[in-house]
Amino acid sequence: MKKLFPILVLFVPGVLFADEVYLKDAGSISGRVVEQDETTVKVDIGGGFISVPAARVERIEKGRTALDEYEERAAKLGPKDVEGWKTLARWASKQGYSAQAREACQKVLAIAPDDADARKALGFVSLDGKWVTLEESYRANAEQNAAVQEQARAEKRAEQEQYEKEKAEQLNPPVYWGGWGYGASSWPTMGTDGFWSDK
Repeated sequence: MKKLFPILVLFVPGVLFADEVYLKDAGSISGRVVEQDETTVKVDIGGGFISVPAARVERIEKGRTALDEYEERAAKLGPKDVEGWKTLARWASKQGYSAQAREACQKVLAIAPDDADARKALGFVSLDGKWVTLEESYRANAEQNAAVQEQARAEKRAEQEQYEKEKAEQLNPPVYWGGWGYGASSWPTMGTDGFWSDK
């Protein structure tokens, strides 16, 4: 059995180097135990916390976690080390530690507010040269689409009004009375037979 131990260390470091909380009913939780008392065990799993009743816990095997490594690596980074924080953010994301990845990206933005990689990782998008949240970009696009649609409707109404005006003029052409090249040269009069006459 002693000969197998180095092999286990090599191939399953996640099991050996994390706090492993074994449950009585089934399964286990890997992470870092951050709180433990007679009623509850709280485990930091990187992206959040899981609390389980102490009565459900069979045993806890303590070990080194990736969270320990994150904190050690973060402690070594200088306050202006943009590339270092970006590298750490990518590493944390690959470990499944979203909260830590977000924290590292926020460190990047504190140094370089327009860093595209950090902005995108935090869910920002570029809109008209400005970084906005995805929700803000959706709202801006919706407002722009509404404005375009309203403009199209206004143009359609104007075209319809012009069409109706031209059609009305065709159906009811103006009548000109006078001797200057248009229409009759004298006013019509009603004859004794009840019909209009221009004589």
